[in-house]
Amino acid sequence: MNPATSTNLFGKCRDRANTPYLESVMRCSNAGFRVLDFSFVEPFFIETELNGDDWEAKIAEVADAAARLGIRFTQSHLPYNPGYLPTWRDEEHRQFYRECCRRAILGSAMLEVPWAVAHPFTACGREEYDDDASVECNREFYSEFIDLALKNGVGIAFENMIEYPQRRKFSARAEELAMLVDSFQDPRIGACWDFGHGHRMYRDLSRPVRILQSRLKALHVNDNTGISDLHHLPFWGTVNWEEALAALGEIGYQGDFTYEVYGITKLMPDVLRDHAAKMAYHIADYCLQKYQLSQPAVSIEVCKKAPENVGRQG
Repeated sequence: MNPATSTNLFGKCRDRANTPYLESVMRCSNAGFRVLDFSFVEPFFIETELNGDDWEAKIAEVADAAARLGIRFTQSHLPYNPGYLPTWRDEEHRQFYRECCRRAILGSAMLEVPWAVAHPFTACGREEYDDDASVECNREFYSEFIDLALKNGVGIAFENMIEYPQRRKFSARAEELAMLVDSFQDPRIGACWDFGHGHRMYRDLSRPVRILQSRLKALHVNDNTGISDLHHLPFWGTVNWEEALAALGEIGYQGDFTYEVYGITKLMPDVLRDHAAKMAYHIADYCLQKYQLSQPAVSIEVCKKAPENVGRQG
């Protein structure tokens, strides 16, 4: 297990709406990170260099720079449509989303990403509490994207959603996420556990980790106080990281300790963000030292050897 971060650590900030991906990768590297999660979320919401016709060339530039810097991409994040079910302003908006997803999947393949993270939807209306209906809803909606991903050697990891008091969300509970993953009966379909989302549902976050077991392929590491989705660093909230890390070791988790902590930098002046990123790296390194100390000696060696191309065939 390696310290890792999403490129969105250098996404938004006080001074500008977006940071170019190549710059984000280089600044993550300068902070100490050698494993990254490539966020393809932004092009669906704001204008980025990946919205142009030369998007593949831009991804190739990132891949070349990453190779020079010794960086690997072990996760990515597909664009998502906020809400309980997919909603579109019009047909053009729907087609734009499809194109953003297509580029995200092919871009993930170009970067040799083994696991792309996707947000599940919740079947609403009369079927709001029908888990079977939500499973079928997600299988139908994501079918074309899963087919494209698997054909290009990219696995799909469904993420647990955050549930607020006004209405439940399917996949907020680990049992529901496991149910969705198991419906595919394919080892290239797995789960991503977001600890911040999970903290709305669980006091003890070792429990969902143990429920997911080998289904767990990716993490979104972040902290909060169990009230709002803050995306802060570990120990800035009330998640018990000692329990969570011990559970990851117990199940033999083979992925990385991957941050999604844009909440700490999005309101900062740009000049301060590199300092924050370096602090984030040191906290991740501390967490992994605690993780290793909690494991038997033989388990430490196993966990250091997170296999590449987990989601790939052949």
